[in-house]
Amino acid sequence: MNIPGIFITGTGTDIGKTVVTAGLARLFNKAGVKVLPVKPAQSGGVRQPNGKLGSPDGDVYKSAGAEWNVEIQCPYIFEPACSPHLAAKLAGVELDVSSIAGKVRSLEGSGTLLVEGAGGVLVPLNGKSTMLDLMKELSYPVVLVAGNKLGTINDSLLSLMALKQAGVKVCGVIMTACEGPAPSEFGMAEDNIRSIENFSGVKVLSSIPYISDWNVDELRCWEEVDRALSGINISSF
Repeated sequence: MNIPGIFITGTGTDIGKTVVTAGLARLFNKAGVKVLPVKPAQSGGVRQPNGKLGSPDGDVYKSAGAEWNVEIQCPYIFEPACSPHLAAKLAGVELDVSSIAGKVRSLEGSGTLLVEGAGGVLVPLNGKSTMLDLMKELSYPVVLVAGNKLGTINDSLLSLMALKQAGVKVCGVIMTACEGPAPSEFGMAEDNIRSIENFSGVKVLSSIPYISDWNVDELRCWEEVDRALSGINISSF
C-alpha cells in the first residue's frame, strides 16, 4: 500500500469504529502491510494508577495485537465522556484541526496509519470545526462504519453525502451489529446493504455479524472479526 493513512469514521457513537479499526489492523498485518492505529482525540479516558489517562480504544487495539503507545498515538485525551469539543473545553484546551493533523502526520512512515475519529462525521472539535474538517485536512481515504439496524439507510446516506460534498474520497462502508443480531425480518439486513450501495454508489466492503459474549481479550472474538473482513481486497484502499 502506498497511501499514508486511512480515516475510519462512523454514522455515530458506539457504532463499532474501534473494533473495525482493530480488525483492519489485523487484516493488513496478515497481508504483510505494517499499520499503526491512531486515535487523535479521545474523550472518556480512564485514569491509570500512575495518574495519567489511558485510552479505552487503544486497549482494544492492543488486545487485537496492534502496536500501541498512548502518548504517541493518542495526542489529545480527556477524561469526560462527551464530545471532544466539550471534553477539551472542560480541560481548558482548544483543539485545533491543523495541530491535530500535524501530530497525526508526524507518525507517517511508521506504517499505514489507521486513524479513528470520535463519534460521527460532523462531531465538533471546537466551536467552528468538525471531524470532517480533520478528514479534509489529512486527505486520507475514508471508511464509514455503520450499524446494520433499522434507520441505518438514512444515517449512512446522510454521512456519505456529507463526505462526498466535502470532496473526501470514500473507500467504502463496513457494517456492524454491535447492538444485537442484524434485523432478519423482511430481509432488512440485506436490504440495508443493497439500499446504501444503490443510493450512494459506495460499496459495502464487509458486514461484521453480532458476536455474542464479546470480549476483546478472547481470540475467538477476533477470529470472527477476521472472518468477516477476510473478503476485503486491501488494494481497494
